[in-house]
Amino acid sequence: MKIRFIKYAVLLSIVAIVSTGCVLSQMAERQGNKAYLQSDYKTALAKYTEAAQDGNANAQYHLAVMYAEGQGTEKDLSRAAGLLEQATAQGHSDAQLMLGLFNIYGDGVPANPAKGAELIKESAVNGNDVGMYYLGNLYAAGLGVQKDIPTALHWMQQAKEAGFPVKEELLTQEGLTALYAN
Repeated sequence: MKIRFIKYAVLLSIVAIVSTGCVLSQMAERQGNKAYLQSDYKTALAKYTEAAQDGNANAQYHLAVMYAEGQGTEKDLSRAAGLLEQATAQGHSDAQLMLGLFNIYGDGVPANPAKGAELIKESAVNGNDVGMYYLGNLYAAGLGVQKDIPTALHWMQQAKEAGFPVKEELLTQEGLTALYAN
């Protein structure tokens, strides 16, 4: 009976420690968001760093944006890419999109359009309307993927249905073909 009680107490202690870490991480992230919206980039950077170190994917993404833009810190695309990789590993769709674009254009990482397109597709599949739009453009242009106008049209329509303001000419095969004619 005593051993059972000790096991139960240890389990509860572990759960409490893990839960407290998650709560503190979320609180630091919210404080970072508030500071960021008030253009207090020094505080935002500190709070996002605190939460990111605890594995908070949202904080990792926001911190990556700050490094990419040089807000509250020196611009550092390599560091931004590393943070995006951490958030992407947790399925963060905005991080997937941004890291995909980094790979397309070689920002902070060696240019790899195929890997970039794959990451942007993950973002789109995860419901990111901006990712859907970019993926449609990648298929229409044949950048990182085989050029495929019907697939491009599919992703443009998905983006529109998800709320992205897609121009009408990009919602027809003729419009996409004309815009992306080689």
